[in-house]
Amino acid sequence: MKKYFKVYKTLLQLNLSTLTAYRANFINSLISSLAWGSFSVLSVFLLTSKTSSVYGWSKNELLILIGAYNIFIGIFHLLFSRNFDRFSTLIHYGQLDGLLVKPMDSQFLLSFWFFNYTSFFRILLGILFTVYMLFQTHQALSFLAILGFVIFGIIGILLLYSVWFIIVTFTIWFTRLSNLVELLYNLNGMTRYPQEMFRGTKIIFFFLLPITLALTTPTKLLFSKSSTSDFFLLFIFSVILFYISRKFWKFALKFYTSASS
Repeated sequence: MKKYFKVYKTLLQLNLSTLTAYRANFINSLISSLAWGSFSVLSVFLLTSKTSSVYGWSKNELLILIGAYNIFIGIFHLLFSRNFDRFSTLIHYGQLDGLLVKPMDSQFLLSFWFFNYTSFFRILLGILFTVYMLFQTHQALSFLAILGFVIFGIIGILLLYSVWFIIVTFTIWFTRLSNLVELLYNLNGMTRYPQEMFRGTKIIFFFLLPITLALTTPTKLLFSKSSTSDFFLLFIFSVILFYISRKFWKFALKFYTSASS
């Protein structure tokens, strides 16, 4: 474990060096990140322009959900999204070979090679906006509610990571499916809406159930709308999907054709 922390620290330093070397990319990424964060807030105002609540969620509760969305999706982009962006390229051009021969877990190297520093600003925006909305609604928060929000938010990120990794693993067989990542970005976007919105279409809801649990469950803790079953499902889905992602990756590697073969 110590070796992995040491390697990750080195990767962080390398990513920071790249960031300072290409400052224009940093500015572009920063503007894009803040723009998407602002757009998600605007979407709630559009959604509630003709009604005071949506599927039992008031306008202020939806705005708090958007704040949580920016926090946790910001963390997800901070850690993982750039790594998934290059997944199909690594496999298609045989560059995965260089990771597989290293004396470390290949899933770890694939998942943590890049670190997107610009997402820090989106996370900060999400935190400030969430705190502001909680003060605006005069919501009383206990230490346990905040702790639960953080813990289940991390579990939700683990769930999203597992779903992403399972789906992009299919590029082992279908190397040209680089647009899978675009599909996954759209799935992530669904987490900014209440879970109840998808229950009308049972087939779609069953498919999206893990995704819809990821952020609505921890957010409900902030205004006492939480349900034990939601927490249980979120935890179970996260553990099972992470286990599947590990096993499926190991299975898929048996079918990987390296550049030298």
